[in-house]
Amino acid sequence: MFDRRLATVENLLAAIPFAAVALVAFVNVLSRYFLNASLAFTSELTVNLAVWMLMMGAVIGLREGAHLGFSALHERARGAVRATMTVLITLSILVFLAVLLVFGLELALQQAERGRATPSIGVPQWLFTIALPVGALLGAYRTIQAGRAGFRTATADADVGAPAAATGDDKDDEEAGR
Repeated sequence: MFDRRLATVENLLAAIPFAAVALVAFVNVLSRYFLNASLAFTSELTVNLAVWMLMMGAVIGLREGAHLGFSALHERARGAVRATMTVLITLSILVFLAVLLVFGLELALQQAERGRATPSIGVPQWLFTIALPVGALLGAYRTIQAGRAGFRTATADADVGAPAAATGDDKDDEEAGR
């Protein structure tokens, strides 16, 4: 139940900025066509909302298993080799996300302390920058989740000598995680 609600939040945090960018771009096109004037704030808003879209897209990719390894190598490996690769990939992603969390949070806090706002629309810059630590936290959760499932699959392959997907256990784990 928690994972479904979290997935809904993640999807909304990706979809709302995307919809806003699409709407702003559409209004800007209409403004150029009918009023022969470009709205200056649209590029600023688009770039800043892209941070949210990028971070939430990465989290959704982690949730869906799109980032857990170099598929050409990882999918061909079996048993202990695959389990080791899964652990190393998971740890690498977690280290990257930890760095992103620390520096993203530090940057957002500095922007909030200084009262920094975007030049054109005057929105506090930290509202956009906070996407970095939020995405890092959600990404870490999804990485651990995917790493556990991948490790279970790899160790099941080693124990049985056949892919775990044939037993149906992997599918049950994925459904429980979503």
